[in-house]
Amino acid sequence: MKSVDSKLLLGLVVGAAVGAAVGYLAATDKREQLLDELNSVIGKVKEGFNATLAKYKEGKQEVAQAAEETVAE
Repeated sequence: MKSVDSKLLLGLVVGAAVGAAVGYLAATDKREQLLDELNSVIGKVKEGFNATLAKYKEGKQEVAQAAEETVAE
């Protein structure tokens, strides 16, 4: 139950932060500059996520291969 509560709280905090960011972007004159910076950050996060996912898939394949070799012996 504690895990569910912490995930709910985290979701609420992230939602509030996103809402505040959207409100700020809608009210500011530097909207284009902020959007460019935000897109840059999002691009870096996506690259990091994709790299991590690729490493995970690679490791998963290695483990599966090792298990198959062990079973074959």
